[in-house]
Amino acid sequence: MTKTGEDASMDGQHAPDGTQTAELARAYAAAHYFVTIGHREWLFGVGQLAEDIERQLGATRYLFITAWNPAPHAASVDENMAADQRLQLRLRESGCSHYSALGSNAQGGAVEYGWIVLDVPLETADAWAREFGQAGTLYWQRDQPVRLRMLWPRPHGLADHAFTDWA
Repeated sequence: MTKTGEDASMDGQHAPDGTQTAELARAYAAAHYFVTIGHREWLFGVGQLAEDIERQLGATRYLFITAWNPAPHAASVDENMAADQRLQLRLRESGCSHYSALGSNAQGGAVEYGWIVLDVPLETADAWAREFGQAGTLYWQRDQPVRLRMLWPRPHGLADHAFTDWA
């Protein structure tokens, strides 16, 4: 996979200094996300309403989480698959409904596989993200735009982004 510019930061290769954290937040906010429901894939993104997904799944809260490429480094495919297996176990143990999903940069590269999880409390979502070494997740309420939730500290002087929250 060839990555350049902001797209390279999608895979979590960078250490969490201010500049790199800001680049990562911009890459996550610009990425494309897909969830598989039945035999269809539905596109969603930060700042957009996810009406089709909400109509299909009927939950109150939605979480997109991945265990791939825990920050600040990129993992091998085998490491990513093993981390995803651990995340799937955690999701099954929680009893929360979940659906296969993925995120990719705007050009369709830097793919990371993950899950849409229904009705997870925010505190649990943040705990899982930290447990699996993630810099950020997507989390939103029904009838509200999809929001990026960054778990790393907000860089000093970074301008507000209307759909990004810093935990």
